[in-house]
Amino acid sequence: MMFPTDNRLVIKKITVRTIKANKVRNIFVITAIALTAFLLSTIFSIGISGTESIQLQKIRTMGTIEHGGLTFPTDEQIKKLKSLDYIEDVGIMAHAGDIIETPDMGNLSLSLFWFDKTEWEKLRVPAMNNIKGKYPQEYNEIMVSDWILKRIGITNPKIGMDIPIKYGKVGGTDSEATNENFKLSAYYTEYSNLRSGNAGMLYVSKAFLDKNGVTPENSGTATIRFKSQKNIGEQFEKLSREVTASPNQKWKMVPLYETVNGDRLSTIIGLSALILFIMLSSYLLIYNVLYISVSKDVRFYGLLKTVGTTPKQIRAIVTGQAMRLTALGIPLGLALGAAVSFVAVPFALSGATIDTGIKISFNPIIYVGAAVFSLVTTLISSIKPAGMAATISPIEAVRYTGTDVSRKLRKVSKVGKVQKMAFRNVFRNRRRAAVVFLSLFMGITTFILVNTLVLSMDTENYVNSYIDNDFTLTNNTFFQNGTGIKQKFDNDFMSTFKRIEGITEIRKVSQKIVTLKYDDNLYKEHLEEFGKRHNTQMPTGDEIEKNPRFFWSNLVGLDMEYIKKLNKTLGEPIDVEAFEAGRIALFSTNNPKHFKVGSDIVFTADEKEYSLKLGGFLPERTAFNGGMGPAPLVYISNDYMKKLFNNPVFCSVTMNAEVDKEAHVLKQLKELTANDNEISLDSRLETLEQFRSSKTMLYILGGGMSLILALIGILNFVNVMVTGVNTRRHEFAVLESIGMTPRQLKRMLSLEGLIYAIISCGLVATLGAALNIWVFSLFKKQADYAIFTFPTIPLVLSVVIVFAVCILVPVAAYVTTTKDTVTERLRSVEG
Repeated sequence: MMFPTDNRLVIKKITVRTIKANKVRNIFVITAIALTAFLLSTIFSIGISGTESIQLQKIRTMGTIEHGGLTFPTDEQIKKLKSLDYIEDVGIMAHAGDIIETPDMGNLSLSLFWFDKTEWEKLRVPAMNNIKGKYPQEYNEIMVSDWILKRIGITNPKIGMDIPIKYGKVGGTDSEATNENFKLSAYYTEYSNLRSGNAGMLYVSKAFLDKNGVTPENSGTATIRFKSQKNIGEQFEKLSREVTASPNQKWKMVPLYETVNGDRLSTIIGLSALILFIMLSSYLLIYNVLYISVSKDVRFYGLLKTVGTTPKQIRAIVTGQAMRLTALGIPLGLALGAAVSFVAVPFALSGATIDTGIKISFNPIIYVGAAVFSLVTTLISSIKPAGMAATISPIEAVRYTGTDVSRKLRKVSKVGKVQKMAFRNVFRNRRRAAVVFLSLFMGITTFILVNTLVLSMDTENYVNSYIDNDFTLTNNTFFQNGTGIKQKFDNDFMSTFKRIEGITEIRKVSQKIVTLKYDDNLYKEHLEEFGKRHNTQMPTGDEIEKNPRFFWSNLVGLDMEYIKKLNKTLGEPIDVEAFEAGRIALFSTNNPKHFKVGSDIVFTADEKEYSLKLGGFLPERTAFNGGMGPAPLVYISNDYMKKLFNNPVFCSVTMNAEVDKEAHVLKQLKELTANDNEISLDSRLETLEQFRSSKTMLYILGGGMSLILALIGILNFVNVMVTGVNTRRHEFAVLESIGMTPRQLKRMLSLEGLIYAIISCGLVATLGAALNIWVFSLFKKQADYAIFTFPTIPLVLSVVIVFAVCILVPVAAYVTTTKDTVTERLRSVEG
């Protein structure tokens, strides 16, 4: 009877000693694993850090993490909101007054607000930073952000200091304003002013609210945050049905959640493809290294079988080696990835406009994910070699030569010429050759592909495609909540442009929020498309009739120069005279088929109803990039806008300048708007520079990653040739013993490398080129400004490097492994 023996310790010793006997192999495997972990951790770090930084900016500029709210809530409605199981938090806030005058505050628009504990601690604090002090509790305590303190002349705030303020009650007049000294109870850093310009809020206590007779029901909002962050629009629709709003109330969704990021899925797919590509490239290298290692040690594993080692134990030896090397490679790669992240993440995100600060994420998920992916890659890579070692019989092991030469190749090779010998040697193990070809092909193709995409991002074409004018000044009061729309571009302001040398053209865009009268025949298809685009359920025609204010939009006034210029590009030109006279209006749409020219457009503004005929269409976002309601954007002429509303407010002014004077005009406009946050300036010149910077950043990062992938491919080839030459020492000695000179052997090895280079580069020139064109066509759909630019110089450099490595490495490996005499090499058992 045989008793089982616990020989795990012996297997462990064999595994460790086998690792020590294969130092060159170990270097290649550890390098491949480390590069895999490094690439994955860096990609994860940049991706997660970028996502978190952008999300944090959105939250901070919004000033809250809530999803929306209900104005003027009753106690019953608040109770109902708190009872709903899909709502996480319900906060209460109230508008307590407006500041009339503050010393040195300039053109700030400030309001007083009160927050309850939930609103403050759970919904507001996460969007703020550097909070010093406590939320106001006493009647005369106040909390102020640091940017407002600076604007009113306080650069060194102290808790308890006096803040003199003149404020008025909600709905009151300036004559009813009150002067009062408040005590600073806290100050903090906020970023909502980046969005709202000169508008801001100061926070007061419940005691102040009560004394002034303000309640959430007469001047407040109940804010909510859902438990789930998915499908916010659908949840909001459900909420508005369960908690009915009265005619004087309104449900408001935070603008951050009004649109759905349609690129999210494509981003996930792209990132997943990149990760899989890295894993495949690393797999090819690790697999090939382990496969060659097992091929070299087949006789050793055969001898182990003769002494009773089971296939399971042999698998354990091979996979044990891989796991021990992984234990070295993964920490090395993760440490390198963590170190590089301090530089790579800020550099990668420098191209994005993130004013609230970059968040470098060292989330454990990044490194756990990179480690798991690297471990899985190694495990998959070791399965086949371990299986080969375990299944080969002792007799086959003794006869094993590591070659698999077909009869056809043998027949062709009988001639004995060096060239044919080299060709036979390349394909003597077809599987190994295929892995090398694929690895080199993937590495070089990736490098060329990244260069193609980055070089194709044509800077000038981008600016010409997306920016119609040299300069755009925007009136930010249109997009500020609760501060009122101001006429920033009055006659005095406009007259300053005449003094700026180099300006050749000035155009104005006016704006008015209106409500369109819903007509099912005219707007049904548009409303359905709007719902699909924003991934939300739209109300029916009957529901809109009950609440007409839902179907709102912007009435936009254009100078006639816009229409005259656009007429040159439109398939169906606009009737310029009818448009200027106000007989027709235009819709902003990319789907004119949804509407019928000649239809009546009825809209309401300032409680008056107006009617115009639909006279044509303009492309979306023409001269106007503001918010869009469910109803189509309506364009009329500025002249007719003045007749309707006397003194319409201009939302933007666009200008063009002489080419050689653009920098001068930009400097003058910056000086003109430097101290006014209610006006923002966008310039073609700065956009051009920013795009070039982003392009350079992408080139360095993308090029760096593709170079590493190319390096993995080259390492694969180096490993194959070094190991192959080492295992063929006896073969070379035999060839030398029958008359082949070392020079001929070197030539044969150079030709072997040359064949690898020619075939690999041939695959790149054919399949790689086709893949390059296909990927660019997909990229072109996302970036229509791209112009295909073939990376000639990068391709030439990569081909030169590949040919140099492929020709020189085999010779160098031969020289280092043939220092002994022919006799000594013939006597070598390993040969």
